[in-house]
Amino acid sequence: MTEMIGREVIKPAIGRIITISQNGWGFISSKEIKFTRIFFHWTALKQNTVPFLELKVGMKVEFTPIKLADKGYRAIHVRVLETKESDASVSSSEMSPLPE
Repeated sequence: MTEMIGREVIKPAIGRIITISQNGWGFISSKEIKFTRIFFHWTALKQNTVPFLELKVGMKVEFTPIKLADKGYRAIHVRVLETKESDASVSSSEMSPLPE
């Protein structure tokens, strides 16, 4: 499903959660948007997905990336694709946590 935001057509992307804060935000890494950590807020989770407090680093997610002026990318419409921890194979270099 593609989405129209303004005049730009936005395609969903796939990534993995790399950081989760207990304050209600996190970051996603995606091969489709290289060298970027994509911010997401708990309010960006779709209603039919895993609740924020059950998210885990390494979970595979689908999201719609939007680029905000002077802030970089932000993920909206975030939906968990894989919930099994065994499916969430992420190297330790991709999971480096950010300081809170």
